[in-house]
Amino acid sequence: MSPSKLSSPMTSRAPPLEVTRIIRDVGGNAYLEGSDGAVSAAGLNGVLALAIAAAPTGITVADPSLPDCPLVFINPAFTQLTGYPPEEVLGRNCRFLQGRGTEKESIRTLRLAIAAGKPITLEFTNHRKDGRRFVNELRMAPVLDEQGQLVAYIGIQHDVTARKKAEREATKARRAAERANQEKSDFLAFMSHEVRTPLHGVMGTLALLLDTALDAEQRAYAETAQRCGATLLHTVNELLDLSRIEAGKLGIHADPFSLADIVKDVLDLLAPAAAEKGIELSASLDHLLPGQLIGDPSRIRQVLINLVDNAVKFTHRGSVELRIAALPDGHVGFAVTDTGIGIPPRLRASLFTRFAQADPAGEQIGSGLGLAICKRLVALMGGQIAVDSTQGRGSTFFFDLPLAHVPESGTPPPRIAPRPVLVQPLAGAHGRILLAEDGKANQLVAAAILRKAGYTVELARDGAEAAAAAESSDYDLILMDIRMPLMDGYAATRAIRAVPGPRGRVPIIAMTASVMPGDSERCTAAGMDGHLPKPLGKAELLAAVQRVLDARPRRPRVAIPEAEPGATAPLLDRETLEELRAAVGPGRLPRLISVFTAETKERVRRMHALTDPHRIEDEAHSLKAAAATFGATALRDAARALEAACQSGDPAGWRRILDILPGLADRSIAAFPQPRNEARAKQERDQKGR
Repeated sequence: MSPSKLSSPMTSRAPPLEVTRIIRDVGGNAYLEGSDGAVSAAGLNGVLALAIAAAPTGITVADPSLPDCPLVFINPAFTQLTGYPPEEVLGRNCRFLQGRGTEKESIRTLRLAIAAGKPITLEFTNHRKDGRRFVNELRMAPVLDEQGQLVAYIGIQHDVTARKKAEREATKARRAAERANQEKSDFLAFMSHEVRTPLHGVMGTLALLLDTALDAEQRAYAETAQRCGATLLHTVNELLDLSRIEAGKLGIHADPFSLADIVKDVLDLLAPAAAEKGIELSASLDHLLPGQLIGDPSRIRQVLINLVDNAVKFTHRGSVELRIAALPDGHVGFAVTDTGIGIPPRLRASLFTRFAQADPAGEQIGSGLGLAICKRLVALMGGQIAVDSTQGRGSTFFFDLPLAHVPESGTPPPRIAPRPVLVQPLAGAHGRILLAEDGKANQLVAAAILRKAGYTVELARDGAEAAAAAESSDYDLILMDIRMPLMDGYAATRAIRAVPGPRGRVPIIAMTASVMPGDSERCTAAGMDGHLPKPLGKAELLAAVQRVLDARPRRPRVAIPEAEPGATAPLLDRETLEELRAAVGPGRLPRLISVFTAETKERVRRMHALTDPHRIEDEAHSLKAAAATFGATALRDAARALEAACQSGDPAGWRRILDILPGLADRSIAAFPQPRNEARAKQERDQKGR
């Protein structure tokens, strides 16, 4: 195997393919075999030699029988790789490619493999002729003859510099991202702790303050601060949980626990919020489940509270149900199903992403961390979480966990209901009421009064929604406003009466500010069972509702005549306002006044932009009802006069009233009680000014 034969162009006729081939044995060794079995350099001639010369990777052959095992063959790709032509390479050991930067440990490993006659693949730094470094991936194998004697070393060499650089950059970027994520998690954990510590002091102080003697207004402010503090504390705790999870510092425990106890805790905690909205809250448990399981009860409770709380938050009518079942694979499945607003497909992709909020109504509620934390907690406990939802029809969040059973622990109850919410109902107060009212302020007031009395109340924002609800659900009573968008109360009542069966015969009471002669008869003609004038006093509303629900057959209701207005009405009737405060309960009146203020300003603005007296009449009618509810007597009388002017076809009259309405509305709004803390702050500023 002389260097001249291996490196010179091969012009002799190539031997047949069947007598020139490379055979690789099990150990990875290769040798050349001719047709007669003799090993010879001639085996490199022909097609095989052309293939080696055309190979895109560097190929070398070294002869161990010569001193210093020199290279006796290189292909053109090796020259392109290193920059060395054949005359500067052949007859030299390949160590001339080494230099400063060549890894000594790699060279030592290569020499040990050569001494042992074993194939090897390794990477190390080599140098081109112009001095530039490159990373060489060398695959070297000994070539043996038929007797097993070493006759040559074949080396296959690749330039992997670009790949190694990309790997280093990727490693560097990954480490930088890990450092940044760790620093962020440490910062969140630190800040969450630093904020939570004084926040606990704030919450404790507010609790002590609420135990002292406060008037209704002071208690409302303290309760508002307490609710805001609780929301902030919840958000801080979520941030702390997220930082612990991402830092890998949140451990999952495995302890025996009662499944029924956890479910009852969750239902009892969220029952008041569900009762406030008139939502049915319940749980069902599979009979194949044991009474006790082994897992982390606090984290399971945390996930369930978050999912059920979301379901209650985004459900305005119907029910929320928690179902737990034993799955065939031994896991335990949890599902929270609601009849709420649902989630459109475009929002589901980011649903479990932190700081993402998937409320299709566009309300920014919460931190956007809850579902992200749920996903991570479920994953830490070995399960998976997913959602199935139809927009407008509700959602189901479900997850599974590998929870071991506690033997001989019995079985949980098949159904669990929350502890009844403590209310002070009227004697015998019960029933499911549909309240059809488009004015948000009046809606909140009436719903609060009825729910406080113990009734279940569901809301409809217009006549069409009320008619659809009555057709699809069973109600004990419908309170129907008359003037609503899309479909008024008369048309909605006629549509309900056309429904066959008991749902079409549900009692309906008109709840309207229309008390002109003939209005009560018109309600009766439309199929209503009674007529209540606005403003609605608490006692009057509850008495009317109870009479209808208790009386069978129903008796016709007599409308209460409107009192004659005085010559000059006051801006604010304090007695009406205090009655409203008592009706809705402590802490709620400031919010209702805020809603009334915003609605009134917007309604007055709309009326000034209108030219159609019929539309102005509708707006004046709604303003009259809202103003009467809140005791804005002068504004009520002006709205009544505007409504009458529009009905009588007196353009000069209704334009004159429209001109004075904005100023009267502003004065009426300013007459409402101002927060005491603002008045006190103003007094202190005045004293400092002196």
